[in-house]
Amino acid sequence: MSKQLKTYLSNEISTRLDGIEGGVLINALALNSEQTYAFRKAMQARKLRYRVLRNNLACRVFAERGYRAKDLEKVFTGPIGIVFGEGEGAAKASSQAVFDWKREVKDKKVEWKGALLDGAVLDPKDAENLRTAMGKAEARAMLAGALQAPISKFAATLQEMYARFAYAVHALEKKRSEDAPSA
Repeated sequence: MSKQLKTYLSNEISTRLDGIEGGVLINALALNSEQTYAFRKAMQARKLRYRVLRNNLACRVFAERGYRAKDLEKVFTGPIGIVFGEGEGAAKASSQAVFDWKREVKDKKVEWKGALLDGAVLDPKDAENLRTAMGKAEARAMLAGALQAPISKFAATLQEMYARFAYAVHALEKKRSEDAPSA
């Protein structure tokens, strides 16, 4: 393949995959055309896309995006496709969609090859388990809750302290008014 053609194809892959945070890599070569159409349609229903990639060009494109070339070479072997979407949590959504589709159609042909997630290359087992992982939004909410708990407890302690002080002052006032000589 000529250098110009490789450059053109690399730019095309880069443009098509622009704006994605990650995706799931699969081998769907064993699917016939009807099954491939059904797979693509199922992915589109979840606002995901499926593209078949040329390994060496895809490795180059993802290496330019910060993924380690050695890790990419391990995953990009044989026929490979990527299921991806745009926005936060796309890799998790892709993993869930492929898993659900495989379960729904009782598929044994589509193989997990790996996943790309925030600059990391995951192995096939991790790619499949990505569907159960906590998303960024969930992690942020959990972190906010963990940070908020001590602050809330401190605020409640201060409020309780002020309430006890006010109660003590009120009780002292009441006692003084009872002890005061009546005129």
